[in-house]
Amino acid sequence: MVPNDIYKPIYRLFWRLRRQPWLWLLLWVAPLLLLNRLPQSLLAPREGIYAQQAWDMLTYNDWIGLGWWGTPQFDRLPGLHYLIALSYHWFGRSELAARLPSMVAAGAAIWLTWRLGQRLTQPTGSPQVGLWGAGIFAVMPLWMQAAKLATPDALLVSLSLLAVWALLHSEDQPAQRIGWGLVAGLALSFGFLVGGAIAVLPLVALLPYLVWGHRTHRHLTNIGLYYGLVFGAVPTAIWLGRAVARYGDLPLGQLAAHFTDQLGRVDGPTVPQGVFQSSWGATAGGFYSLGHLPLVTFPWLGFALVGAWLVGRDRRLGRRTLWLGYPTVLVGLLCLTPARAGSEDLLVYPFVALLAAVGLNHLGRLFRSRAARRYRVAVGLSWAAGVGGILLMSTGAALLITPGELIAADLRPYGWLGVAGGLGLLLPWLMALNRWGRVSQAQQRLWQWGWLLGPWLAVMAAFATGLFGNYGADVAQALQPPPVAEALAHNPVYMVQPSRDRIPVLLTVYTPHLGKPLGNWSQIPSLGYAWVQAAALPLAEGYEVIATVGDWQLVQAPVVPEAVPRG
Repeated sequence: MVPNDIYKPIYRLFWRLRRQPWLWLLLWVAPLLLLNRLPQSLLAPREGIYAQQAWDMLTYNDWIGLGWWGTPQFDRLPGLHYLIALSYHWFGRSELAARLPSMVAAGAAIWLTWRLGQRLTQPTGSPQVGLWGAGIFAVMPLWMQAAKLATPDALLVSLSLLAVWALLHSEDQPAQRIGWGLVAGLALSFGFLVGGAIAVLPLVALLPYLVWGHRTHRHLTNIGLYYGLVFGAVPTAIWLGRAVARYGDLPLGQLAAHFTDQLGRVDGPTVPQGVFQSSWGATAGGFYSLGHLPLVTFPWLGFALVGAWLVGRDRRLGRRTLWLGYPTVLVGLLCLTPARAGSEDLLVYPFVALLAAVGLNHLGRLFRSRAARRYRVAVGLSWAAGVGGILLMSTGAALLITPGELIAADLRPYGWLGVAGGLGLLLPWLMALNRWGRVSQAQQRLWQWGWLLGPWLAVMAAFATGLFGNYGADVAQALQPPPVAEALAHNPVYMVQPSRDRIPVLLTVYTPHLGKPLGNWSQIPSLGYAWVQAAALPLAEGYEVIATVGDWQLVQAPVVPEAVPRG
């Protein structure tokens, strides 16, 4: 059978999906969003705090106060809390319900990336750039991790993309420019309700496009944009006014301190511990994003630099202040503004993906070219991908087959990532090996698709193994034995000096009936249950230890004899 006959079934599939690009995108993204390995557990402290505060809102029907164990703590705005609480109301309390708003927002962000790519490439570019950009965006590991976390990141990215898309749509529909300007303003204001001060960054990054291109689009004179900004701020103003009426100046002071902390920290950020189970540059300083972005977007930033060079050369291509100005300003702001959790650079990922799509599209044309000096560049990259794939597969296989006594159990799942990701990267190499004669457009598409297959399989493996999604497995497992589960299910459980560190946050979330916060162990009522730090509990007092989780213990207090009245 000749090589073209081997590829015929794949070509037919690509031809059908080319006519229905939304279907291709759905088939590409849906498995990533829907695949989860049970059981799931929340990432603490950030995800756990949002989930617990939303549950308190729903339980006590208090949509104003944000607290932790009864203490008001206004260090964030309530947009995400409302959405999680509504998800709890409709679907019950679970990790999936807590993460559902982020999953929906992530799907919308990928769809908006596709639509943005279509509009940004008009009138001279390839309409396929948007589709490739959305596909690349969907296989960025930290983005897909954030897509299924109960945190504001995916919502903030989706709202910022909606604002950009609405502005572009108002250019194409002059009769509807006020309405779409209103949508853009609402999206930017709602971003503040969800993400706090970080939501200012996309607005500032839009200034080159809004100012330098004003003669063309006239967005700065669009009254709908300003109405949207004002109307979108109304929910925040109402919530803040009600909070100040109840708690005085406390909400204003804590929010001001939080915003200053978000935009003015001098110490570096840390990424929430997830698939890498480590922090990135705890003291990285203001230039954290410059070193972090190439690492977490590899290899797409390399493709994006090629795409940026092509966009910069193409004078026929409009909106270069969006193509290049928006991500450049955003990266600059992120370098000057240390991120609280190291995830705020997700805002630039969609434009990295779109520029990478331009670069990948160009390299695909090189692969198809008949000129040896051109196609050898693409073939050389294919060999590099093949070598990388073989190394990943070899490393992953070594992790999987190494005897258990020689390797830590928590490292073994990473072997599946190496095998899956390496296997996908072999496709561009196999295509290069079989490249001879005339290369069809379908073969070019298949070669381009091969670059996405490896990351897609690696992300799928991360979800299938629980590396993404099951972040507190140690705490959840410690609460499963029957004595512990029965004690938690049928009794209120107090906590002595609760904090917002990882283990106490997870214990709070996974304790069904919370009691009150206590100042010390002596305040535990007779036969009552409480979570106590082991170092703070004198064992000689007769307290029974039911479970130990890290440096915390679930204890039951002894019977306290009642005082006998004197007659």
